[in-house]
Amino acid sequence: TTFNVSSVTNAMKGKAILERNGLHAYVSRALDENGNNGCGYSLLVSGDTAKAESLLRASGIRITGKVPADR
Repeated sequence: TTFNVSSVTNAMKGKAILERNGLHAYVSRALDENGNNGCGYSLLVSGDTAKAESLLRASGIRITGKVPADR
């Protein structure tokens, strides 16, 4: 699952929070619907994505979008 966040700072903070809690995450530029670089950054998360979303929100990381892995 990919979580879109508003800034590289939030993406890096989110990655650190998730990894401290045993989840793997990768940071990348967010893509728009045409596959081009959009504004913002994304966290690609594998594993328990419900736990990941909960951790991010509890830490004050604003999620601006969510794309399921099967899409």
